[in-house]
Amino acid sequence: MPVIRWIVILSLLQIVPFWRIFRRMGLPPWLAIMASIPLVNLIVLYHVALTPWPVERRLEAPQGGRGDAQF
Repeated sequence: MPVIRWIVILSLLQIVPFWRIFRRMGLPPWLAIMASIPLVNLIVLYHVALTPWPVERRLEAPQGGRGDAQF
C-alpha cells in the first residue's frame, strides 16, 4: 500500500506544472490530468510531440496585408 500512496502523491504533484506547460503551449490544460495517469501519459506525450501545437499554427497563419515585408 505505501507504494500506491507514493504513486498517487507524485501523480498529483505533477498536475500543476503540466497544467501550466500545456496552457502556455496553447493546448487544453486538462491534458495535465490525463498525463498523471500511468500509460495514458504515454499517449499524451505522443500527442504533444507529434501534433502541431496551436501556438505554431498561429505563427504560420498569414498576418494579412500585401505579403511583402513591412517595417
